[in-house]
Amino acid sequence: MAELSGKFQLSDADEENFDKIMAEVGVPEEKRARGRALRPTIQFSRNGDDYTMLYITGDGRELSHVFQLDVEREETTMDGRKVKSTYKRNGKNIVQHEKQENGKVIVYDREIIGEELHVKISCGDLKAHRIFKKL
Repeated sequence: MAELSGKFQLSDADEENFDKIMAEVGVPEEKRARGRALRPTIQFSRNGDDYTMLYITGDGRELSHVFQLDVEREETTMDGRKVKSTYKRNGKNIVQHEKQENGKVIVYDREIIGEELHVKISCGDLKAHRIFKKL
């Protein structure tokens, strides 16, 4: 991935395992159920050292995170949890380590392959994969 940029919409997802990861970090069932019904869009842009990730749920909610590589920052997740995230480059991928208040860590490994954004998600032994198509 030369650059993490563009706008992508969820097209394929391992929802069962993603749901298990969200349950593991404490997301309530009602919020997980609402999330399963959505086909979110993620938009990435970069301005100098600042990256912006805009998450659009499709039900009127948006969440924007501005981050720099290798700098830990506090974030609020779409479901309202407070986490600390660090984004790093790993070859052509951008890898986010999201530390939860309960001590769990979710790792999001993002890679652009052709016209798709592939996101490999893990938390301990739990793993999920989501694919977003470029718009």
